[in-house]
Amino acid sequence: MKNFPRLAVRLLAMSLVLGGLSLSSCKKDDTTTVTGDWTTGNSFAGTARNNSVSFVINNIAYVGTGIDASSNIYNDLYSYNPATGGWNKLTPMPAAAGVRYRAVAFVAGGKGYVGTGYNGSKALSDFWQFDPAGSTSTTTNGVTTTTSGSWKQVADLTTATGGTARYWAVAGSVSDMGYVGCGYDGNYEKDFYKYNPTTDKWSVVNNFPGDKRMGGLTFTINGEMYVATGINNNQYNTDVSSYNPVSDTWTVHRNLKNQTTGSDIYDYSAVARAYAGGFVVNNLAYVTVGSNTSVRTDCFVYDPAADTWTLKNPFLGSGRNYSVSFGINGIGYVGLGSSGTSSFDDFWKFAPDADQE
Repeated sequence: MKNFPRLAVRLLAMSLVLGGLSLSSCKKDDTTTVTGDWTTGNSFAGTARNNSVSFVINNIAYVGTGIDASSNIYNDLYSYNPATGGWNKLTPMPAAAGVRYRAVAFVAGGKGYVGTGYNGSKALSDFWQFDPAGSTSTTTNGVTTTTSGSWKQVADLTTATGGTARYWAVAGSVSDMGYVGCGYDGNYEKDFYKYNPTTDKWSVVNNFPGDKRMGGLTFTINGEMYVATGINNNQYNTDVSSYNPVSDTWTVHRNLKNQTTGSDIYDYSAVARAYAGGFVVNNLAYVTVGSNTSVRTDCFVYDPAADTWTLKNPFLGSGRNYSVSFGINGIGYVGLGSSGTSSFDDFWKFAPDADQE
């Protein structure tokens, strides 16, 4: 671990990463300790791909759908157990659901929900519930095979007033409700909708104060859902907002720009990006990879209590867009994605407070 003056860290980072980095909470008399240990995990058991979905139920991660480098589109699903490092192939989405990529996923009531996206010819609005406790049996040529997990179709996003088929939307979970918003349906959007798993109904959420976007992130901390990053008409989004489901209100936070608050200078411009990876560990949000002009490997942590972003050690895999990411038991995970014409099947683990080995 090394301590550098913040200005010195900025100059060092700019020399290492194409496009440069800007440090958070940049005060001339402050120092920053850059931490975080990236290590390789077990590669994904399926085909290398990008634009997949992921969700976590009871400390098990689920990863599926997506598109590979040969433009094959998938409807499969795999589980990852961080305790063993093992991957298992589960029941795929039903034939009626078809294949998709650029979809979203969230968890509500102990079940996963996958929906929207693109199937290669049109945007989608349907949603499907995955129950990890279920099982599915299929018979082919007299041989019956049983796979873990079961699917059923739930209410379509278009059943909500103003809901449309879309892709590259954002989704999150708060207080056992699912939320979906933004994305692209032929236009960039900023609407938000809530899904109630008890009633199987969608409803409109109070007006989102941020800009339209696709390819953004959400993260849930202390009962509020934060929305950040993304792109809107070739402009990278810099606004950050959080939603409180109890009051049905949004709060606007410090944006991802170079700014001055009193005597403090904050330069968060390097955090702005699209198609990034993001996860929550110990009530802090982490953002890495994605692109802003070029693909990125830098990593930042957001502290919602202080409304500040701080630089962490960079992602050690290849820079990429369209990855999946999640946090389980104090560790962040980032994997899959693409860079140029290549897709990835690797997965990386991140220990936020450790020194890079």
